[in-house]
Amino acid sequence: MFDAGTVTICTLQNTAAAGQMPKEQLQTVTAAYFGERTVGYNRYYAAAGVNEQIDLLIRIWRNNQVRIGMYAVLSMSENDGQYRITNVQQLLDDDGLKVTDLTLQRLERNYDVAAEA
Repeated sequence: MFDAGTVTICTLQNTAAAGQMPKEQLQTVTAAYFGERTVGYNRYYAAAGVNEQIDLLIRIWRNNQVRIGMYAVLSMSENDGQYRITNVQQLLDDDGLKVTDLTLQRLERNYDVAAEA
């Protein structure tokens, strides 16, 4: 079930005019409902082995636009905030439905999110 909240998938863009100081802002790519997953021991220790931390694992309906290095902004959940996507897995769930699992690492500093047009 995808009832944990909503996730907005974003890219980080420099929105400053040419010659100005860089101004990084999150630009929306897509949005979806998500469900939270349990981070297993194998995934946790694999991440720890390369000095990465896993803060959250979520599942959305299959989305081929999502890439490692993009950003996820969670809302309407108990884990609201901004995260970097460190892993993307295209899977089939227990019912044979196409889903995407996203491994997330919480950001230490948040970015501004561009208003949608």
